[in-house]
Amino acid sequence: MRQTLLRLMAENYPAIADDLLRPLLELCSRSRAACGGDIDKFLILLAVGMRTTAHPDFARHTQEELLSGEIPVFPGLGTNVRSIADSLAMPKETVRRKVAELVDAGWLAREGNELYFTARAYADLVPVREAIEFQAVRYHEIVQALIEAQPKG
Repeated sequence: MRQTLLRLMAENYPAIADDLLRPLLELCSRSRAACGGDIDKFLILLAVGMRTTAHPDFARHTQEELLSGEIPVFPGLGTNVRSIADSLAMPKETVRRKVAELVDAGWLAREGNELYFTARAYADLVPVREAIEFQAVRYHEIVQALIEAQPKG
């Protein structure tokens, strides 16, 4: 099924490119703005966020709980500066410096060498999360329209 959808997307890319790129541009713009013009900070937050969402306890919380601040530091699998630098192909010193800024801003918490996402970051990044949600819905609509346009047979 996935290969069929990928083929369908590739065949129709010129017709759907604007619909695919517009939400991506919005997401990147909001992410950059949220991080004071520093997209690398957002990439670091995204790396830590992925380790957060991979933790089984994260999905057990409601949106309201996460936004309320009652869980100041989110459960996560944790990650460290070296892992982030390696995964993003960024210099370790650059990641270390930006992580220090994100910790000072209250967006990341450090426990030993491990980094965790905070409720403050989750609340401050609402516009970015909304852009991610919009992008997901828009992409679903695009794919669904492509499927429905296929000849029945």
